[in-house]
Amino acid sequence: MMQPQVIFVVAFLSTVAIVLSILACTINTSSEIPANWWPMFAVATYALAPFPVVILGKNEEASQLAYWAHFTTGWIVAVSFGIPCILTHSAVIAIGNCLISLASSLIFYGTIIGLAWWQASENADLYALY
Repeated sequence: MMQPQVIFVVAFLSTVAIVLSILACTINTSSEIPANWWPMFAVATYALAPFPVVILGKNEEASQLAYWAHFTTGWIVAVSFGIPCILTHSAVIAIGNCLISLASSLIFYGTIIGLAWWQASENADLYALY
């Protein structure tokens, strides 16, 4: 069972990531390029990333579907870092908005990885008893 402190930290960091994504859309960091909502496409990848593992990766054995699910999740995560960079390269968003969006993705995925690491360390203690 998850401790309330862990739930609070995960909720707080996820909220910070979403707020940074909104700020990446609203803050005008360049005089040449106005603020716009294009960086919000990176937030769509936050919702899409777990679907391949949820749908295809339920098999415990090493099946081709599980490998495909992890591969698909990996490139969806990579796309969330690539979208702001491509938008900056094509001068759709400013470099400051790109950096804010990249920080948002780092915080969000770092939170998920940290939660997975914490759950794995908690489950390792259960298996040590047997």
